[in-house]
Amino acid sequence: MEKNAIMILLATLLILVGALIINLGQGYITGNIVENNFVYSFTKAICNDKNYCGDYEVVCNNYEIVKLSPTGAAVQFPNDWEDPREKEEIEIKC
Repeated sequence: MEKNAIMILLATLLILVGALIINLGQGYITGNIVENNFVYSFTKAICNDKNYCGDYEVVCNNYEIVKLSPTGAAVQFPNDWEDPREKEEIEIKC
């Protein structure tokens, strides 16, 4: 009976210490965060009037484009090709 009580006490103590470590680690794992900035990136195909489409990395900060970099991937479509994406998908928005 005494061994079971000690095991339960140790298990409870380990759970509490683990929860404390996880709680203290939040916010410090990824480093410093600049307040009020929301920076993210995504890739997007950007096509010109001659149906040449290049893939670009779009970097946004607070919903504004701060960087547009070609990834190197591109394709040339035939003259009669029409972009199947909706207008909202074609536009570059953050």
